[in-house]
Amino acid sequence: MNYLILAGAVLLVVGYGAFLVVQGLFRGLGAASKAVSDQREALASKRAERVATQEYERGQSYRAENPVRVVGIPNPDAFRRAFALLDDYVAAASAYRPALPSTVDTRFRGYHFPAHMFELVRPHPASLSDTEPRKVTVTSADVLMGSGADMTNVYGRAAAACDFPCDPPAFRYADAEAPAPKPDFPNITAPPDTPVRLVFSNGMDVDTEDPLQAKAYEAEIHRVTLLNSQARQLHTTFHAKYAAALEARDLMEIYLADLSLKWRDAETAVLRDYEQTKETYEKDCQRATQPIRAVHHRFRQRGSDGVRSHFELALCNITLPVPDDYPWEVLYDQQDRVLQVNQCVPSLPDVSVVRQDSKRAPAKRDAEAVLRRYVPAIALQIAHHVARNDLQDDVDRIAVNCWSRFFDPASGRLKDAFVAALAVRKPDIIEFNLQRADALEAFRALKGAYVYNVAEVVPIEPAIRLDKEDERFVAGRDVLDGMAQGQNLAAMDWQDFEHLIRELLAKEYADKNAEVKITRASRDRGVDAVIFNSDPLHGGKFVVQAKRYSNTVDVAAVRELYGTVLNEGANRGILVTTSHFGRDAHEWAANKPLTLIDGPNLLALLGKHGYNFRIAPQS
Repeated sequence: MNYLILAGAVLLVVGYGAFLVVQGLFRGLGAASKAVSDQREALASKRAERVATQEYERGQSYRAENPVRVVGIPNPDAFRRAFALLDDYVAAASAYRPALPSTVDTRFRGYHFPAHMFELVRPHPASLSDTEPRKVTVTSADVLMGSGADMTNVYGRAAAACDFPCDPPAFRYADAEAPAPKPDFPNITAPPDTPVRLVFSNGMDVDTEDPLQAKAYEAEIHRVTLLNSQARQLHTTFHAKYAAALEARDLMEIYLADLSLKWRDAETAVLRDYEQTKETYEKDCQRATQPIRAVHHRFRQRGSDGVRSHFELALCNITLPVPDDYPWEVLYDQQDRVLQVNQCVPSLPDVSVVRQDSKRAPAKRDAEAVLRRYVPAIALQIAHHVARNDLQDDVDRIAVNCWSRFFDPASGRLKDAFVAALAVRKPDIIEFNLQRADALEAFRALKGAYVYNVAEVVPIEPAIRLDKEDERFVAGRDVLDGMAQGQNLAAMDWQDFEHLIRELLAKEYADKNAEVKITRASRDRGVDAVIFNSDPLHGGKFVVQAKRYSNTVDVAAVRELYGTVLNEGANRGILVTTSHFGRDAHEWAANKPLTLIDGPNLLALLGKHGYNFRIAPQS
């Protein structure tokens, strides 16, 4: 066993030694082979170096004999300037988004025609209708007289009023919000896209495929390659930035086109609003001033109707202490140059006086002072206003007749009666300073007719009345001087008898400044004649009936006369007959404003004026 182990160990030692020997042999062989290889490589390197040196020297000789230059080199600075312009434009165009003006001059919307400047102070007489009397309250201020509007100013305002006082609005930016000008597209073009070339002095390109040229100009060829790459990059960048600038411009133009549409719509809306406001202003002006301008036009033509319309308008522009719905009228006689105003006023029994600062009644003396001046103040203001507004000198005399509507205590029926009258020459009234004058004293100084009575209405007949015209009136015919003394009145023609009564009454009232009118012939009209008596105490309007009777006049005829007095608004009725009245007729007429003249009294009245007739009943 030990011998075996020993033998194995000997074998291992012998084997390891053999391994070392073999390994040494192989290393020796490798070293020898490497030495041979290194020698070969050194020889090859020397040979390559020699060839390279020869080629280099050849290339350098070729380069010296054939100089080259690079052409078409791009200018990076030019590109950078173009890039900067394009970038700036993109930024400016993208940011250029102006808005519509935030403030537009719309002051025109605040202009409304001042129609109140042309509103009448009181209604036009044509718009008024009859109204029943009512209680009226006045203060001491109501008898302080003032003046109304100057018609020269009224006409002047009406003539120039319809010009809209505002120009069309300008839809534009305010200075502070005006946008900057639209950015302009850069005026640049792409640099020419030409390749970078390496050329000989004769302009021929270097042939990079030729080994000698490629070797001789290797560095230049590499540089040209790099320059061409740089040029392609610059052109690519330029086109991208140019495209971005075009897109920014297009977006800006689209926005501006949309803004232009919005601008146009907004401007159209503002101008439409302006035109509508202007049209409304002008229509309101026409509505307010056309009646005034029409009156002024007729007034300048100097016709009777135009003059009357002018003074109606003038009197619509004065404040009077009477209810607005109380009727009034203007009459004008162009031939006599007389203007008459009939103004309804409250009857004094319907007027109450109160203090200005309270509803308490003033002292009796103060109240009476106001009442005494109430109607005269109204008449004076009207007359003075007419005189001040006689712009074309169409009037010489002015008559103001104030009348009242009241319930007759005897019958309970409505009745109209004149209660004050003022007839003045224009120069006399225009000199008055109404603001400082006392109404009662001024009225007396101008000889106005007025009976102060707070218990009842006291009628008067105005000195001037242009409203005496009546379609029933006809020209009177004188018959008395053509009749024979002793002629029988009972045998007269009934129409001649009516003319006789008119002529007789005219003589009877001649000294009372009265006028007697006869009506058109009719057997049943109820009024045969009308007496207008201006006596302030006993005058007024009297209606006359003439009956050429043979039989007794019964009470029915007297009742008929009284009904006529009421219907006519007269102060008295006169019934004249060739016969006589029954007892019942006299009893019924008692305490009524009726006068009965029978045959004997008629003959006596004729005799008073120098006429001797008789009344003999016809068989």
